[in-house]
Amino acid sequence: MFNHKGGVGKTVDAYHIGWKLTEGDKRVLLVDGDSQVNLTALVFGPDGFDDYFDSEQTRGFNIKDGVAPVFEGKPASIKAFECPAARNNKNLFILPGHADLATYEGQLSLAQETAGSLSVLKNLPGALNALIGKTEELNKIDYTIIDLNPGLGAINQNFFLASDAFIVPTNPDPFSLLAIGTLGEYLVRWVKWKNEYGEKFSNTDYPLTSNIPKFLGTINARFNKHASKAAKKFDTRIKLIDAEVEKTLAPALSVAGMLFKDECYIEAFEKWKTLLAGEGQSRYALARIPDFQSLIHSATNSLKPVFAMTHKDLHKDGLQGTVLDRAEKNSKDFNDIFSAISDKIEILLNDKCGES
Repeated sequence: MFNHKGGVGKTVDAYHIGWKLTEGDKRVLLVDGDSQVNLTALVFGPDGFDDYFDSEQTRGFNIKDGVAPVFEGKPASIKAFECPAARNNKNLFILPGHADLATYEGQLSLAQETAGSLSVLKNLPGALNALIGKTEELNKIDYTIIDLNPGLGAINQNFFLASDAFIVPTNPDPFSLLAIGTLGEYLVRWVKWKNEYGEKFSNTDYPLTSNIPKFLGTINARFNKHASKAAKKFDTRIKLIDAEVEKTLAPALSVAGMLFKDECYIEAFEKWKTLLAGEGQSRYALARIPDFQSLIHSATNSLKPVFAMTHKDLHKDGLQGTVLDRAEKNSKDFNDIFSAISDKIEILLNDKCGES
């Protein structure tokens, strides 16, 4: 999940998509690659977060300490650990983040800039991927979702290049439109670096992967759905973002081999266009996600995504009468949206779609 513009809802999207994918009896790992550790807090809840990092038994099981042997030159190898599951979902796991992960940015940047010429740094670019891979194997993971911060530094580059595919969350404001216009330039530059120098990191304890990340699509989120002048403005901006993806981002990614087969985007779009009626006509848009508004309060209290709350959950949070009825209706609508997103992801990740 990546956009170099912040405030686009990527963390909440990662959590909801991950949960939805588990409904197909898949085991999903959420990786918190953002030093703000918001995804970790979302999965644990406020009390669970404090308990995890206060306890000597668990606090060391996080992404920073997981790669510390390599970055701090310790005489130990990277080892996986059993990741904690979300409170209400035994198939959704979290590789907890750490507020100090960014302290490794300088070392990783130097390792990548010198392209393996400094032997002491050769293992750094593959360390994060090695930890994730070992963790996937130990926890028998089917899908992994990595939540990145909005920066353009070496850590994000490293996470991105380790991924098989990526989603670009956006929201309808002028800065998201500008970000889409420049995003392809940065992502293609990262891939060119891997194509040129990746081989130099193959002879290490933790080699780089050979895959090239492919574009799953955008998610347009955090807008008001009600019929109003503001809602029309958001609709116009989302259409402009979709058009910019078609005009600028997709062509740049295509040249770099970062798109799936076109017929697969069309297949995913056609399958869900009726349910997502009025959601625009872009084959690269996974869905629009309206603002959760007051529903997010109940979801936070229940430690569930907005679409997974039951009548009992909502009633327990104090909702009654027409307010409860409306909340249940909204919850169902969000369930449809995230069902569409997760299904589109599975369509595009099918082996037949791999070569653009």
